[in-house]
Amino acid sequence: MEFNLIIKKINDTLSPEEESVFAAWYNESDSNREYFERVQKNYQTDLQPQEIDLDRAWKNINEIITPQTRIRPYYKYAIAAAVILFIGIGYFTQTKTTIQNAVPVTDNGVVEKEKKNSNDIILTLADGSKVVLNDQKNGVVANQQNVVITKDKDGQIRYEENGQHDRKAAYNTLITPNGRTFQIALPDGTNVWMNAGSSLKYPTYFEGTERTVVLTGEAYFEVAHNAKMPFKVFSNNQEVEVLGTHFNVRAYENEPVLKTTLLEGKIKITEGSNSSLVKPGQQVVVSPDKHSMRTKEVNTELAVAWKNRLFYFENARYDEIMREIERWYDVDVIYKGKIPDERFEGAIQKDLKLNQVLKMLESKDIHFKISGKEVIVTQ
Repeated sequence: MEFNLIIKKINDTLSPEEESVFAAWYNESDSNREYFERVQKNYQTDLQPQEIDLDRAWKNINEIITPQTRIRPYYKYAIAAAVILFIGIGYFTQTKTTIQNAVPVTDNGVVEKEKKNSNDIILTLADGSKVVLNDQKNGVVANQQNVVITKDKDGQIRYEENGQHDRKAAYNTLITPNGRTFQIALPDGTNVWMNAGSSLKYPTYFEGTERTVVLTGEAYFEVAHNAKMPFKVFSNNQEVEVLGTHFNVRAYENEPVLKTTLLEGKIKITEGSNSSLVKPGQQVVVSPDKHSMRTKEVNTELAVAWKNRLFYFENARYDEIMREIERWYDVDVIYKGKIPDERFEGAIQKDLKLNQVLKMLESKDIHFKISGKEVIVTQ
């Protein structure tokens, strides 16, 4: 059930076909009906983000995200919709849990360090020249070896062949800084959504027996089908071979594990001597340091909630949450003392200001102070 259908029902703008879809969902269970009533009660069209009452976020909201109301990966939620989960008020539950051997995590990735100095989306061409994409107007961005790079009206860049290739493909690198996301259509038609603090290296056109790209950070892929030329994603000694289409790879250099989630199709993941065939609805977690791999069933739509500008935390440790804060708000988190031994669960929209998000994460024992580009955590 897509959230926009619920909003359209409230506004009485459903088409006859959409009315049938909504009715089937509404009559399916008591939890669906209760969820609709909560949304309808809280929905207002005139509430702006700065008017959010954060105290209301701490009221007891039971199971807002249910199996029947999962976040849809393709819907762009409206900021003005004052529904507690989706406008960014969010909800959290706190439970005390000991974090074993927890230490503050520092940024140790070369790409991450480069992006710390800029809020620009940078495309590095094969000759080493750099293009600041957020400064570029729509139209031609560059022309390399008979391949034209253009920026369309939606801000996405695309690669198109413009004649015969007279030499091997050159490689480009796209970097999204902290606090920004970006979409690119690769030369084969594969669409890639890149999360904040990420880097993707790819050829200006694909040749040979396989299509390969190198990822640091996080990206969601919708791969163009080509049975004769498999698509592969390399990241931190992990290889993802695409036998299907839609999947998400999370491979930040300052995270302890790599997570690959399959939404549609089939993929094969290899790390060292370990390999796994993945089915839709599964996530593979790889620990490069331990050379271990495990597969589990997950809510795949929540794994790509970032595409809808949402933070989503599921029994998340404090250091996990604060690394997300670092990447999105381009700040450094400093712990005065040990990392808090609490876990959180819930969702927050990324359009909120940093101080609003930190207010939600505070508790009677945990406090935050913003000093320039530093967030200081005290207990």
